[in-house]
Amino acid sequence: MKKVTTVIVGYGDRGSIYADYAKKYPEELEIKAVVDPDEYRMGLAREKFNLKDEQCIYSFDELVKLGKIADCAIVATMDLLHYSQAKTLLQLGYNVLVEKPVVNNAKQLEELRDVAKNNNRIMMVCHVLRYTPFYSSIKKDILDGKIGEIVHMETSELVGVCHASTSFIRGKWNNEKRCGSSYLLAKCCHDIDLICWLNNATTPNEVVSFGGRNFIVPEKAPKGSPERCYDGCPYIDTCRFSAKSLYIKNSLFSFLTYRGIKKNYEDITEEEKLQALRTDDPMGVCAYKTDTDLVDHQGVMLKFNNGSTAFHSLLSAVARPGRKIHVIGTQGEIEGFFEDNKYYIRKFDFESSWYKQEEVDVMAKIEAGVGHGGGDMGLMRDFVKRMRGEEPSISSTDISDSINGHECVYAADRSRKEDKCIKINL
Repeated sequence: MKKVTTVIVGYGDRGSIYADYAKKYPEELEIKAVVDPDEYRMGLAREKFNLKDEQCIYSFDELVKLGKIADCAIVATMDLLHYSQAKTLLQLGYNVLVEKPVVNNAKQLEELRDVAKNNNRIMMVCHVLRYTPFYSSIKKDILDGKIGEIVHMETSELVGVCHASTSFIRGKWNNEKRCGSSYLLAKCCHDIDLICWLNNATTPNEVVSFGGRNFIVPEKAPKGSPERCYDGCPYIDTCRFSAKSLYIKNSLFSFLTYRGIKKNYEDITEEEKLQALRTDDPMGVCAYKTDTDLVDHQGVMLKFNNGSTAFHSLLSAVARPGRKIHVIGTQGEIEGFFEDNKYYIRKFDFESSWYKQEEVDVMAKIEAGVGHGGGDMGLMRDFVKRMRGEEPSISSTDISDSINGHECVYAADRSRKEDKCIKINL
């Protein structure tokens, strides 16, 4: 089979994960170059993939000057860069895999779709959850007619305290003006995409949303708390957002913390961590007093052209994080919790006038050590197959199919801000 060549644009958390496919399956994917301005991150890429000097490119403009040097490009930079970089690469002749969210507005999203089509290029979106055994199995059961036609769906994205703090309260996605994405777009374009994909026998046509920033706000900070946790805060041992609890005693998201210390997380000393939290590290700022402008909860209601409906809820800083799903059809229902890696199919039982239940456990199908419940490598595998000209899987995230979920998120944020129902025409 033809080996696919790629350029990695942005060797951060997501870019490095997608690049690992070339390490794991070198006969399928070869990295021609890595583009990243950070010397430390580039050093990690250079060592892992044995890159030559000419394969280490420190600016996107340098890459563009080289013309097309690979079959495809993986764009895993920050949100505001996606539009210009993906458009340029498509016009240069690259096929493109772009991290979600693609862009933060419908005009640019539709333009990218058209640029890909007009240049006869493949453009896929990193909606990795579609590729997990959990959601792909649910999709197959729906396609097989096990619950009949979809009538209603309920999904929830429950963001745990540590994840909410590290990414969206104190982290680099904490400000819509700065990073370009709302909380719903950054975190739940996955979930709204899943709703539209699972129900893609029809298309959404109306969206209404409510939400706000109501409980992780300065006026609800513990009385007497300073600007930083290590400035003598009396609640450092009792506050659930305490930097001591989240980043000294524990660190569930170590790959997102202590970004200013250019070391592997395992090599950072406690003294260095404390110094960072006391001085300029954003993780040391009181969670109630950061410059975040994101909501801390939001609900979204969708109506589809065939009359079916869906509801999605986004909740920040919950005790047990995870994703819930409940799909109700004309002949049965599917309900599950993503992190359990199992779901249940229920149907009416004529003998008891109650129901029969079948458990579907997908744990055995998850590749060990693969992130997002197996979705990261599943996405890359499908992308490589597309590059080889093979048929896409049922999970395919081609831009033409991924566009609906993004459009619904844009409409939901507009509905929340303008306090009205938004009609969309897809």
